Amino acid sequence: MDELYDECVTATSLLEHLTKGPQEKEKWQSKGTAEKCIEILQAADLSNIQPVVSFVLSIPSSTGFAERIFSLMKNKWTDVRNKCSTEIIRCELIVTLNCDMSCSEFYSAVLKDNS
Repeated sequence: MDELYDECVTATSLLEHLTKGPQEKEKWQSKGTAEKCIEILQAADLSNIQPVVSFVLSIPSSTGFAERIFSLMKNKWTDVRNKCSTEIIRCELIVTLNCDMSCSEFYSAVLKDNS
């Protein structure tokens, strides 16, 4: 417990140092939460705080992403395509979510890779 307290004190003093002047403070405020945590964790050995920060940052701030996935899944699984296996729908969702290409661009890329 003493180590955790020492790390909190170190993190606080490090934060004060990183936001010392008005320019540093403005630069600090423009960063995202994850960037701020990474900068503090890299600047000092905070081995007890790191798992806590990692856990807290892994909690989604909203259910929007999960709701989007279910909405996309519902759109893929229409009455016309209700006989599709869950594996096909899963693969389509993976491609839809992870690919920035249009259908024709993706088709061309797949054909090119097979050649």
